[in-house]
Amino acid sequence: MFEELNSILNPPPLSGIKKALFIQPHPDDNEIGAGGTMAYLIEQGAEVYELTVTDDRFSSDSMRGNELIELRKNEALAAMKVLGVIDAGFLGFSDKTGASVEEIAAAILPVIRSIQPDAVFCVDPNLPDECHSDHVKVGTAVRYCIMDTEIKNYPEQEDASVHKDAYSINVYGQYFTNRPNTVLDIEPFKEKKYEAIKCHASQCTPELLMILEVQSSILAEDTDYDYVERLRLLSAIHKHCFVLPI
Repeated sequence: MFEELNSILNPPPLSGIKKALFIQPHPDDNEIGAGGTMAYLIEQGAEVYELTVTDDRFSSDSMRGNELIELRKNEALAAMKVLGVIDAGFLGFSDKTGASVEEIAAAILPVIRSIQPDAVFCVDPNLPDECHSDHVKVGTAVRYCIMDTEIKNYPEQEDASVHKDAYSINVYGQYFTNRPNTVLDIEPFKEKKYEAIKCHASQCTPELLMILEVQSSILAEDTDYDYVERLRLLSAIHKHCFVLPI
């Protein structure tokens, strides 16, 4: 009984993941928040995919429109190549999008079902000091999708048929979180993570790299490691109504 209870209450392990989808609000979020985790999973033999929701069209003072969109897309593709990640697409919502959470979730859901990943990762939309609406909306949309992927009759189809690609996600992971339950030693992947981040050359500043170094020192406190990523990992039992400790 106690073994069964532990299996329910403990965070799901990263080691059992065979296919993972990392969904980022903006180009560069995955690499900054979980680049080491992505590299770790790939070394473990997992297929790792990346889906980008917004296109960063308003995020530069010196460049706008299609030129900036294409630049950020190419930078994201270069970062994927460094890590060995598979491109799952660019949904093309504008940054600071006026789209609703439901509209974003409707665009993400078919991508998840087409890939059928064991695990889905995104930003934590409940980070207390998070002020970027894209992070809140996309993170919340992914939370909706974690449940909706297994509902065979959703969304309703014109012929009333069920979705044959409906399935249940085993692991839901959040990065950029203040509620971690998993610490991953990514020292072996630090150089690759930074190489991937630097592919986002139009956004990667010396200040950003300095902040990441300071943050890494803070995150590694009280661990036996020098460089870590902290994640919040949830299993299927935690995604709906049950108030259980993790």
